[in-house]
Amino acid sequence: MKVLVTGGAGFIGSNIVRYLDSEGMDVLVVDNFSTGKESNIPSNVKLENLDISIANLTSLFNSFKPDIVTHCAAQTSVYISTEDPVLDAKINILGGINVIMAALSSKVKQFIYFNTGGALYGEPVYLPCDENHPLNPISPYGTSKMVLESYLKMLKNEKMDIKSLRLANVFGAGQDPGGYSGVISIFLKLMHDVKEVTIYGDGSQSRDFIYIQDVVSAYAKMIEYKGDLTLNIGTGKGVSVNQVFKELSNVLNYRLDPKYAPSREGEVSEIILDIRKATKILKWKPLFSFQDGVKNTVQVLGLNKLL
Repeated sequence: MKVLVTGGAGFIGSNIVRYLDSEGMDVLVVDNFSTGKESNIPSNVKLENLDISIANLTSLFNSFKPDIVTHCAAQTSVYISTEDPVLDAKINILGGINVIMAALSSKVKQFIYFNTGGALYGEPVYLPCDENHPLNPISPYGTSKMVLESYLKMLKNEKMDIKSLRLANVFGAGQDPGGYSGVISIFLKLMHDVKEVTIYGDGSQSRDFIYIQDVVSAYAKMIEYKGDLTLNIGTGKGVSVNQVFKELSNVLNYRLDPKYAPSREGEVSEIILDIRKATKILKWKPLFSFQDGVKNTVQVLGLNKLL
């Protein structure tokens, strides 16, 4: 089976690529390395250095003839989206449409879209948020991800299955600690370097954190499903930023107090995803607790307790 992965050099995409490669799939990665790294990709996997927002993808798709397109490429920072909404829309909407049109031209059988569950629903009307919760994003990032899901469902044909994974806050080894998203990787890097950690807001805001290997296992189940499907992929449990700080401090023996700063625009106060639909349809459930995911991440990164 042939699978084309956009953003395959990034955190989530590279984990998907390694899984596909381990299963013997013929994989082609399309990435411009704006945030991803070529070192994340197995050496035997084919690679095209392209910007999905401006490249003519149709000839590439028609040449490779993928059975499945897995669309991971995105601008993923809420903060950057509020600072530069034009950039966010260019990548997440126009780039995404470019990928969709190329997929339609090459008769792709499945289009799997990695969407956000964390920013899609906005401030929750009820918790946990199921897939029928109103979509009311409060950031350009959440809006652009919502819009592309709508385009995908609008432009599809009857021969291409559309699958959208609305992800909770994904974490694990390999996540960029130098970016604006991924609070766990950012905190771990600062703590390991014995630098001050900044918490935006009072730290009571909670998130549904899911370990990367649980996302990969959900994706593996999603490939096998026949037909269109939209699912939340999370844990159904909330963890506050203050709890994140405490857990990571304990694991690394970090002794500094956090610095509190004003909340950032576009960030929701609380989000927890209802994953019962995924459990029922895919027979999937997360296997890693937040604590286990943190311990695995620290171990894989080779971080030692501070003395």
